[in-house]
Amino acid sequence: MATIREVSKHAQVSVATVSRVVNGNKWVAESTRQRVLEAMAELGYQPNSFARSLATNKSETIGMVVGDLAGPFFGEMMQFAEQAVRDAGKHLIITSGHSTLEEERDAVQFLLKRRCDALILHLDLIPDAEIIELSKRESTPAILVNRLVPELAEQCVYLDNEAGGRLATEHLLQQGHRRIACVTGPLYKADARERLAGYRRALDAAGLPYDEQLVVEGDFMEPGGEVAVTTLLQRKVDFSAVVVGNDLMAIGAYNGFKQAGLRIPEDVSLVGYDDVLMAGYLEPPLTTVRVPVAEFGSEAGRLALKLGEGIDCEIHNRFMPTLIERGSTLINPASSPKTA
Repeated sequence: MATIREVSKHAQVSVATVSRVVNGNKWVAESTRQRVLEAMAELGYQPNSFARSLATNKSETIGMVVGDLAGPFFGEMMQFAEQAVRDAGKHLIITSGHSTLEEERDAVQFLLKRRCDALILHLDLIPDAEIIELSKRESTPAILVNRLVPELAEQCVYLDNEAGGRLATEHLLQQGHRRIACVTGPLYKADARERLAGYRRALDAAGLPYDEQLVVEGDFMEPGGEVAVTTLLQRKVDFSAVVVGNDLMAIGAYNGFKQAGLRIPEDVSLVGYDDVLMAGYLEPPLTTVRVPVAEFGSEAGRLALKLGEGIDCEIHNRFMPTLIERGSTLINPASSPKTA
C-alpha cells in the first residue's frame, strides 16, 4: 500500500500539501489538488481514517440510538436515516437502548467515545433533565426523535401523538361507537402516554366518561395485543370498538378476537397506529393512524449532518399523524361483542 510520502514524491508536492488535500483544507490551489488526487488514484493510496479524524476533528460518522433493532417502525426509521447520511458520503453507526435505562445510557456513551460528529437519539427512559445536562456537557450535537423536550425543542423531531390518539378515537365516535376500549403501549414511554391522553380527550369532548376497565396496558408487541384482548374479554365489560396503541398489537388483537369467535368489524371495530406495511394486507385491512416514519428518519439524518458541520438550518421538527380508513371499522354496529 502506498504511503503519504510516496504520494507527495509522485505529485511533486510536500507531505504537508498531501495532508491538506486529504483533510479537505481549502487553502490548496485547485491545480495542485487535482495533481495530488491523481497521484493518490494512480498509487492506490488510502488515507488512514483514524488519523484523518484526529486531524480534522471529524469522524465522518453519525451515531444513532434506537429502542430496538427489530420491528417495522425502527427498521424504516433507520433505513431512511442511513440513506440521508450515506447520500452525504458519511456512515451511520447504530446501537440499541434495549428499553432499559442503563442500556440507553451505555449506548449514548458508546457513540460519544467513537467521536461521532452528531447523534440521533430515540430514548424512552433517560429523563428530560439528564438529556438537557448531557446536551450542555457534551460538544457533540444531538437530535431527539419521537420525543419533545421543551428546553431542547430545536433539536427534536417528533410526532403529535396526542393528536393521533384523538384521531383514532374520534373516527370510532363518528361511526356511532360509545363503548370504546383502549390498548395502550407501555406507559413508561412518552408516546404511549400521549396516545392515551388523546383517547381520553376525544371521550371527554364527546361527553363520555373515562372507564379504567376499558383500558389495558400493552407492550407494543404482537403477543401483547392478543393478551390485551383476553384481558378485556375476561373483565366482561361491554365494548364495540378498540383503539390499539400500535399496529403490531393490533395484529395480535386480530388473533385474540378470532380465537374468541368474534369478527372484525362485524362484532368489534379496530383501529391501529403506525400504518406499517402489513396493515393493508390484513383481512380485513386495518384502519390505522399513519406515522411518517420515513420522514422522521430522513429529517433526523439531515439535521444531524448539518449540526455535525456546525451549520444552522431550518428545522421541520413537528409532524402530524393522519387517519387511514380501511375495512376494520364499521358504521353503527348492530351489536356489541360478547363478553363471555
